[in-house]
Amino acid sequence: MRITADQWRDGIGYDLDALAAVSSSDKDSLTRLLVSRLAEHGDWRDMEALAAIGTPEAKNAIRQSLNSPKLETQLNAAKRLQEIGEAVDLEGIIIAALRGTGLSSGLSQALDVAEQHPSPRLQQALLDLALNGTEEQRIHCAALALYHGGKADEAFDWNHRPFFLRFGDDNRRVQIEAYRELCARLGIAPQT
Repeated sequence: MRITADQWRDGIGYDLDALAAVSSSDKDSLTRLLVSRLAEHGDWRDMEALAAIGTPEAKNAIRQSLNSPKLETQLNAAKRLQEIGEAVDLEGIIIAALRGTGLSSGLSQALDVAEQHPSPRLQQALLDLALNGTEEQRIHCAALALYHGGKADEAFDWNHRPFFLRFGDDNRRVQIEAYRELCARLGIAPQT
């Protein structure tokens, strides 16, 4: 569980191989420690380790994180629960995270998870945020909507960057024109 600042910054989790080698009784004490840390910080590393432990107590702690006031924590919990086969409304949590976060508070993570879970409901939320979200949301949700629509090669295709930046323009008319162009590129009717 000891990680360096570089490992933290690079998004490297705990040593799950070492966790697999821990005895059952030690897993119980580790679970209590991870549950305590999770309640305090809501860190994805703690959830990942709890998912790897997989005991009912560990799974319950992850489920409890779905009630966190932090959307980023809810998203992490939903992702982990789905990975271990638990029923969860991941799509709804992704959409809530997209709507309620910014780049410094979980939007990047929500976009990453959204990229892996395309759906019509999610695409509709991306289009709505491309028109009505914050500047950060508009730019990045437009990019992901174009990608999900099969019109870009990656989630933020730099070949389309000038187009995406129009969604962040201060002029509302420019934003609306960009949104209409996005809809035209996707072959759908705009909602304005």
